[in-house]
Amino acid sequence: MHLSYLPFDLTLLIKLKLKTIIYQSSKIFYRTIGNGRLVVLIHGFAEDGEIWKNQIEFLQQHFTLLIPDLPGSGQSSMIQDMSIDGMAEVIKYILDKEKMEACTMLGHSMGGYITLAFAEKYLDNLVSFGLVHSTAFADSEEKKTNRLKSIVFVKKNGAFEDPRSQAASHPSTRVTKQDPRFARALNFCDPPVS
Repeated sequence: MHLSYLPFDLTLLIKLKLKTIIYQSSKIFYRTIGNGRLVVLIHGFAEDGEIWKNQIEFLQQHFTLLIPDLPGSGQSSMIQDMSIDGMAEVIKYILDKEKMEACTMLGHSMGGYITLAFAEKYLDNLVSFGLVHSTAFADSEEKKTNRLKSIVFVKKNGAFEDPRSQAASHPSTRVTKQDPRFARALNFCDPPVS
């Protein structure tokens, strides 16, 4: 593998602890690194934990980081409940398995919605949380329209996969245009037919 294709700086890659757990018969991949108070970094839609690679170098010097690939993303398999609440349950399961009780949670984009769902159910497990390019407010009409366009595109063409991902060849991580779980992942119904 060419070094420029490494998901993280080589020195960070050596320090990262790459882990998997089984959640309801599905493989969930995550990374841990650093020392100090726990910070959970949750990526957004159509991303994986690698989205945080530019923040890890600094943050790992001050915090213990837990960086999952959400179900159906990166190296994690899909789960039955691909809703926002279902993904929040996966985060709680990882924390329980790691015997980590209280954390700061930062959610990027859709990860912010997952963070809010987690906070709603497990507020006692949060020291604090933050939303990065996300909001607690209802989406604007423009954002809803753009998301519906994305759903139509994925239903027509299928989801993209990173060919470098070890999970790309695993059938449970592939989402095709016929797979309704993809649209359900965001709790959306079919867009109106025009």
